[in-house]
Amino acid sequence: MMIDYSWVPWLRDLVAEIAENGEDYLVKKAKAVRWTKDDVALLRYGDENIDPLSFLYFLARDRGDEMLHSELKSVHEVFSIAAEYPESVPFIPRPSGVNTLFHQGGKGRPDLVWRLFKQAAKESPQISSSDFDATLKIKNVKIKKLTQTLFMVNPNYFLPADDTNGVLPEFRKNVGNYDEYVDRMEAIKCEFPGCEPYEINTFLATQREKEPLIAKGSCSFHVRSDVERDGEDYWEKTEALPKDAETFKENHVVYTGREHNSKGQPYPVKKPKRGDIVMVHFGRSEGRGIGVVEENGYNPDGWRPAKRISVYWINKNRGRLDGQLGTQRFRRLVPNRGRYQACRNADAYKVSFDLIERLQSSSEPSPQPDREPGSEVEEMAQAKYDDHLPSLNTVLFGPPGTGKTWEAISYAVAIIDGEDPSELAKPEKREDVKERFAKFKEQRQIEFVTFHQNYAYEDFIEGIRPVLKGDLTYKLYKGVFRRICSRARKHNEDRYVLIIDEINRGNIAKIFGELITLVEPSKRLGEKDEATATLPYSQKSFGVPSNLYIVGTMNTADRSIALLDTAPRRRFDFIEMMPDPTWVEEDIEGVDGQKLLTDINVRIKAELDREHQIGHTYLIEVKTIEHLARAFQHSILPLLQEYFYDDWEKIQRVLNHNPFIRKDPAAPSDGDPGRPMLELLPRSDEQWRQAESYQKIYAQRGSAEGNEGS
Repeated sequence: MMIDYSWVPWLRDLVAEIAENGEDYLVKKAKAVRWTKDDVALLRYGDENIDPLSFLYFLARDRGDEMLHSELKSVHEVFSIAAEYPESVPFIPRPSGVNTLFHQGGKGRPDLVWRLFKQAAKESPQISSSDFDATLKIKNVKIKKLTQTLFMVNPNYFLPADDTNGVLPEFRKNVGNYDEYVDRMEAIKCEFPGCEPYEINTFLATQREKEPLIAKGSCSFHVRSDVERDGEDYWEKTEALPKDAETFKENHVVYTGREHNSKGQPYPVKKPKRGDIVMVHFGRSEGRGIGVVEENGYNPDGWRPAKRISVYWINKNRGRLDGQLGTQRFRRLVPNRGRYQACRNADAYKVSFDLIERLQSSSEPSPQPDREPGSEVEEMAQAKYDDHLPSLNTVLFGPPGTGKTWEAISYAVAIIDGEDPSELAKPEKREDVKERFAKFKEQRQIEFVTFHQNYAYEDFIEGIRPVLKGDLTYKLYKGVFRRICSRARKHNEDRYVLIIDEINRGNIAKIFGELITLVEPSKRLGEKDEATATLPYSQKSFGVPSNLYIVGTMNTADRSIALLDTAPRRRFDFIEMMPDPTWVEEDIEGVDGQKLLTDINVRIKAELDREHQIGHTYLIEVKTIEHLARAFQHSILPLLQEYFYDDWEKIQRVLNHNPFIRKDPAAPSDGDPGRPMLELLPRSDEQWRQAESYQKIYAQRGSAEGNEGS
């Protein structure tokens, strides 16, 4: 396969036509295109909403190569494009077919979109960061969608911030605004000196295939750009070369003009295979570039001067090579070996070999499920089963204060942005996660509910409620679950999350009703065992989409997981969250907070059980003795009172007989000496603010009798 970028000038001509002729021209031409379906979403919302970004992104939607070419050829004719029509399928983003417009139902900002398009269409774009960020705020326009479309507007300048450039770990971080996007884009360009963005994007896409282009075991070889050894450099076009010369740089090829070397030995040009590394040099010490083999066009049975080796250029900078080139023509990518090391050490090419080695170390193929062209269901299945994402139905369970609700929030943000939840749960990510969570809630991609004893099916799914205006009437009410399922079905290229806090405090079987079966992954819409149910009030057929995640939290001190109904237990993955003392300060003005929490929980497990431990969040913000006293007085002691039903002797044992529990001075003197009346130390007592009081909790226990009267 020879690498073909003829789609780039074609696309640039199309964009230039639209930018030069404006709104009325685009509306007229868009209506004249022979679309493959009668009901064209692009034309459905009025002339003012046929904007250029929607037109381009809609044109690129995934519907199979045959239908794509049919529409592109019609566009070629209707817009009278001067560039040659690209017979190869353009390497452009392929949206799933939903959310391909830059507005929702005609509620867009066409003036803003046109302004951003004209900025991007220039040869040297001058993007307004405020316009870029404002466009991101349009409903259903996210960074991936916007930058993919800008890449189509100007593939000589922009790169899409999507999974393609995320094949390298350092480029998987979330991008939230224009400044972050520019930083990401410039960083990627620096990895590919001299290469055009469309070349970079096409190359990186090969790493997402079932068999990545660069994998472990790639070999390196060299080729001279003075192919005839006549002093002429065939690297790029010059006046000295024949007009029909097929130069390396512009045509993405390498070849040799000689059949044998000076010793009569044949050149092994048939050996390079897909993924091998090509180092091009002029003479013995002038580097020209580095490429990666896509296809070897030489006859495997012998040398043919008309054949070519097709390569993706990853470095097109000239540079001085370091040291002698050596004699071996092919070799493994190992240091201190002739030609490879000469290029590896050269300043102009070091960045490329660093890139190669990083790609080799992460060359496991990305999971690519088999899918029919245009299959939106399969596309969602791929997104759903990302390795680092949780399952569709997850319950986080554990004792109080173990960060279950915060973890659920982190999960929700991570799910929507396709990130690793464990990364977002870190303390330094807290403010960023809070901002993103608020944004997704505002966009209604996340819903948050809390179950309680009175929460019912009518609150969660649907029910009939009275309307208290004028005469008494009744209205069908759609619950939170039905509403978010509806939104997820309409926009199935996005992920949605429903967080159910305290999920075990409600009657799950009653709240979900017949829909508890439909939340199973295999029963979701589009899955193999897809199932639907007829809702009792509205009589509507209802199914749960595959892009809706449910994340619940469960406090085991309220109700053991063993008591949970078997129906939800079979349909949810349960992730235990236990106290983690490492989140607590080691030195709180002389008190080891980690030992303190650990020893308290050891004794709670001995006196009660592991499900009633004290979570680390009660102490996570504690930095001083004053804060520690407040945490004990207002949170930890009340929780222990609840756990042990005000049995002060047990609480006293949990605290290792420290001074916080004392004999009641008002108790009658003739009371039972074996069971003294105990009480909590008054809050004003200074012992609450002394390090020794807390150190006693994790100290070796001494004589109980010596401490009870303190």
